[in-house]
Amino acid sequence: MEGLEPLLPEIWIRRVEMLAASLEDDELDKDALARFLRLTYHLCLLAPEAIRIKALDRDNEACLEALLDASQLDCAATLLLGASPELEIHRGRKGAKVSVRLFSGGAIGKAVATTAAQALLAAIMECLLIEHELNQAIQTYPLTGGSPHRSQSGSRR
Repeated sequence: MEGLEPLLPEIWIRRVEMLAASLEDDELDKDALARFLRLTYHLCLLAPEAIRIKALDRDNEACLEALLDASQLDCAATLLLGASPELEIHRGRKGAKVSVRLFSGGAIGKAVATTAAQALLAAIMECLLIEHELNQAIQTYPLTGGSPHRSQSGSRR
């Protein structure tokens, strides 16, 4: 994204972990959830390049703010998904929990909360954490070339 430098991965992941932990509170009110949606939006903009949500850019901020001002938290949360992830939302009877399962990139995020927005946001956080772990594993154990390396031991013809 032009003009925005990503946060250092270790700083970024600590922020994501703190936000994910905060979302475990069942007593979040609309104002707190709106703050978390804004924080998540900005964290997504500042994500390390390898896991940045490509469809999300600075132009989405006005849309996000309009949705939050209209108390459309579910729609604001879906804005953070980027381009066409697979998403399952199961709503229980009135007063029951909402279950979300999100398939994004190579990650599956699952969450249950009292509102769809909170469950969706928690699932997004889980996906970001998993994608970060996958990215770290790829950097630690890079695959070179198109095929696995052959062992140097064994018989030669």
